[in-house]
Amino acid sequence: MATINALDFTVKIDELQKTQFVEKTYSDELSSNQVLLEIDKFSFTSNNITYGVVGEKMNYWKFFPTQSGYGIIPAWGLANVVVSNHPYVQVGQRFYGYYPMSSHLLVTINNVSSKGFVDNAKHRQALPPIYNFYTNTEQDPTFTLETEKLISIFRPLFITSFLIDDYLAEQNFYNTSQILITSASSKTAQALACLLALRKKENSLDLNLLGLTSKKNIEFVRHLGWYDQIINYDSIARLNSNQKFVVIDFTGNHNIQFQLQKLLNNNLVYNCLVGIVDWQNLKGENPLPKKGEFFFAPTQAEKRQKEWGLAKFQQNIGVAWQQFIDAIQSTISIKEHIGAQGLEQLYSDMLNGKIDPKHGHIVSLNR
Repeated sequence: MATINALDFTVKIDELQKTQFVEKTYSDELSSNQVLLEIDKFSFTSNNITYGVVGEKMNYWKFFPTQSGYGIIPAWGLANVVVSNHPYVQVGQRFYGYYPMSSHLLVTINNVSSKGFVDNAKHRQALPPIYNFYTNTEQDPTFTLETEKLISIFRPLFITSFLIDDYLAEQNFYNTSQILITSASSKTAQALACLLALRKKENSLDLNLLGLTSKKNIEFVRHLGWYDQIINYDSIARLNSNQKFVVIDFTGNHNIQFQLQKLLNNNLVYNCLVGIVDWQNLKGENPLPKKGEFFFAPTQAEKRQKEWGLAKFQQNIGVAWQQFIDAIQSTISIKEHIGAQGLEQLYSDMLNGKIDPKHGHIVSLNR
């Protein structure tokens, strides 16, 4: 029996600035239907910080349990099978999915097909199914050496954006033409703006897409070309409060929410809470007039899968994804971060908002 050394990156649940690497070992003698995956790479965006901030409330800490008081932030990435005790999963196969910020993941496999498998580990069975499926990259033509990193960075965020765009269209945009997206430079906001701009063009819709961003990111957001109007946070008061607005909030900033709610009042017809980019400003002195509505992507995904069927759901996402990936490639440059030290520095920079939106970040602990 041989052992395999592994490493987990853990964060203190109630104090995200505190981190700890935990060493552990796996045996190469696995139980029936177990597979050990070596995580090759995973993406890191502000979305991962959101996972940490709402980890307790949204059960994100339950996916990859660790020592008491700490959690492992989930990430989307790719891994290779290094040990398998399942007859239909072979060593060397490569899978895309929801991984811990770790070097390895032990899974218990169920529902295997040529397209992938479900991790049926006991602690994951009650969690949203969309997070438990692992895609066999050999059977998905979108995975190439050129696209793997972009897929890791954008695909999970893109699906959230696809579902928001789909939901807004289903609601006829709440009968308004003004769509305001905060943290307009963030990756999920980029995908949503692209989808809305495409929908607007293809259907000749009367929509005004407004991007709210910091002064330092105005040029980057303008360069994207999807927003009709770009506003910095200091200019919120210039919004036309006589018009009805839909707000899609990726910042989580309490004071920005307060300003928007006070200014727009009853003309804020849908206040959609998605991300927590500005996690250090979740509270403020003034209580919010209204809470807003948290958008939980798996709920809309499950609804559409029932209505459209899984094949049609995946096809619709695939068509929209290809349009987005064609548009985004020229605007993003990818930075790779190697080993424990590289991850720790990136985590600190992401936590403290020291990230240039021009970059997408990929981490590899096993190199």
